Amino acid sequence: MIYFKYKQDHNVQVNGDGRKVLYVDIQPEKACIFNCIVCTRGQTKYQGEWHDFGPHEESLADLRAKIAEVKPDIVEIYGQGDILTNVHLEEIIDCIHGEGKPVRLITNCYLLGIGEHMRVVCKCEEVVGAFGIVDEEAFKKYHRPLPELNFSAEKQTESLVNFCNNYKGKFKLRVFFSKGFNDSDETVAKIKGILERLTFDSLWVISTSKLTVDDGRIAEVARELHADE
Repeated sequence: MIYFKYKQDHNVQVNGDGRKVLYVDIQPEKACIFNCIVCTRGQTKYQGEWHDFGPHEESLADLRAKIAEVKPDIVEIYGQGDILTNVHLEEIIDCIHGEGKPVRLITNCYLLGIGEHMRVVCKCEEVVGAFGIVDEEAFKKYHRPLPELNFSAEKQTESLVNFCNNYKGKFKLRVFFSKGFNDSDETVAKIKGILERLTFDSLWVISTSKLTVDDGRIAEVARELHADE
């Protein structure tokens, strides 16, 4: 069974830097550590730290064929939910590297600096990570993590710091803002303090499509956080 999908209509897209990118969705259904209230993918079907979608050999063979066909400069892997929960992630990264292509990985930031997750992610040449909710009560209401996993905003920060201290590739950080959850001056100041502990190559400040923060406020926050974009 082949469960990888490629972005329709533009399997290969040229980046602003001129590189051709092959986009690969490695998750047929939503698996994530969170069940966020703003997620455009809907409810999380498999919520936890790990999930196995089953045999993946045919999917890897299909990916090799797709890379040979379109000859991208880089392969971007993403998925429904957080692909760091995919137990076959390392094999997928190794498959792409076996075809001589670098890997860009898209994820939320929670698992980046934790144990086996960090070891696997550090094999990627580029990582794009997203976070934004830094107050504990807001974290629980917004992300709706499973209580038994003991996830917290504080642990998210420590994970990010640990990752930045160990990762040698290119790290792009996205900070998402949602109205009523992290757009106050006090919370922006707290986020700024966290950013000062991190190392990244570029910073994007963005509003979520649900609970949208207006463009003026986003521009103001971006200036405060010294965002590049």
